[in-house]
Amino acid sequence: MKIKHFAILDSTSDYAIKFLLKNNINTDYAILTDEQTSGRGRLNNRVWQSPKGNFYCSYIINMGKLNITIEKTNILTSFVINLLRNFLNNITNSEIIKLKIPNDLLINDKKLAGVLVEVYYPYVVIGIGINLISSPIDRAANINDEFNILVKSEEIVENLYKELIFGMKECSYL
Repeated sequence: MKIKHFAILDSTSDYAIKFLLKNNINTDYAILTDEQTSGRGRLNNRVWQSPKGNFYCSYIINMGKLNITIEKTNILTSFVINLLRNFLNNITNSEIIKLKIPNDLLINDKKLAGVLVEVYYPYVVIGIGINLISSPIDRAANINDEFNILVKSEEIVENLYKELIFGMKECSYL
C-alpha cells in the first residue's frame, strides 16, 4: 500500500475516486489528510465537520486480488464497520464502543467514527473518519476525552489497512 498524505483536502473519498478514475493503479492506496473542508457521509446532504487532528482516510483496495465478487459488495459496509469497532476496542482496551447501523460507531450515544464504502469494481473506496482528539459537534465523542489516550493518524493508517486486508481475506461470507 502507498500512502498519499495531505495537510488539507476537500474530501479523502472524493480525492480517492478521482485518483482511481484518472490513474491505472496496480497497488492499494491510503489517501490520508489532516483536515477536510467538505467531508461527506452516506447521506450527501449532511455536513461532515472534519477539524485538524482527527483521522480522515480513504483506502483504495483492489477487491479482485482478494477474490471478492461484485455480488458480495453489498455487505462490505457491515463488514468494515464491525472490523473498525473491533480495531478501536483493541486500541482503547475496552468493549464499550457500539455499532449504529449501518455505518457509525458510538460511545455513550455519541458519534465516535463513521464509514463510507463506495464500489468501483474491482476497486472499493473505504472512507473512514475517527474522532481522535476533538468532537466537532455536541453529539460526538473522541478517543482522547473518553479514554485519555492520544492516538495519531500515522499510527492508525497502516495497521487499519492490514486489518482490513487480513479480514477480507479470512472472512468466509465475503
